[in-house]
Amino acid sequence: MNIPKKTVYFTFDDGPDSIGDSTALLLDVLKEYRIKALFCLLGVNAEHYPELVKRIHDEGHYIINHGYSDKMAFRMNNEEFRNNLIMGEKAISAALGFELDTKLYRPHGGFYKTRHENICIEEGYILVGVTLRIYDSQIAAKDSKKAAKKVIRKIEKQGAGLILLHDGLESHSRREIELKKNPEGAYNRSWIAQTVEEIIIYLLENGYELHAEMPVFN
Repeated sequence: MNIPKKTVYFTFDDGPDSIGDSTALLLDVLKEYRIKALFCLLGVNAEHYPELVKRIHDEGHYIINHGYSDKMAFRMNNEEFRNNLIMGEKAISAALGFELDTKLYRPHGGFYKTRHENICIEEGYILVGVTLRIYDSQIAAKDSKKAAKKVIRKIEKQGAGLILLHDGLESHSRREIELKKNPEGAYNRSWIAQTVEEIIIYLLENGYELHAEMPVFN
């Protein structure tokens, strides 16, 4: 996809998440600055937090199917991939109370097999990529201050971008387990809202357009 210079889109994967109010706080920030983002939701998390799915939609954000489970797409065979795609759609639609009107899909980590792309086409889906990532899913809460600086440096270098960040991380059940082991580890996403606000403030002060419209995916 071609993104005009000085234009930035925010996308968030693996949500929604209520642990630490990460998704709710993020939505508060986006609402304050009147920014519409793309939320790539896991079906298993949509089932668990339907009220957050509805809020994402009601506040004008775009919802993308991220599959049902947190298993990497490239590790799935054809049948498993198709079922995961369809189950993700059904779970998100059930949380919303109506069927998704725009069929967009983002595979975990952006990695998938060529034959999976054909399955997406057969199911009427368009793949959503990413142009800027800092692998924030590997950043622990204690190191979160580095995240905003990393994103800003990359945007300045590229001049524009479709940013990938995470308001959740994998399934809600997996997060609960991992957070018990390490409360300040990478599964703690409570810092995302503050980091996004820091990025927004910098970008607005430096003449970037933080888009409110859906980008065109080819």
